[in-house]
Amino acid sequence: MASTKAQRSAKGRKNYGKNYSRGRKAENKAAKELRKQGYSVKVTKGSRGPADVIARKGNAARRIQVKSIESRTITSTAAARRRVKGKPFNVPAGRETWVYNGKKTHKFKT
Repeated sequence: MASTKAQRSAKGRKNYGKNYSRGRKAENKAAKELRKQGYSVKVTKGSRGPADVIARKGNAARRIQVKSIESRTITSTAAARRRVKGKPFNVPAGRETWVYNGKKTHKFKT
């Protein structure tokens, strides 16, 4: 199997596989918050669908892309919006996005 760029460096090998668990933790945190608000929530398997979390209440449905960013401190929603626009995230326009950064959560539409 061909190694990825991350696997070829010592730092990358140490961090490899943690992004999935960080992301899953953030998705479960979002799901918990939405359930408290009365939504029926589904967290998509392997984050392969059009959204990470799908929340329904009555006829309304919310499709939410969840990101967990620990590599830098994001102090504002505007900064979070700029961060997910580019690589490696590339969140499509019009998507409801929640960015978890430490104890802060930034919620917006891209």
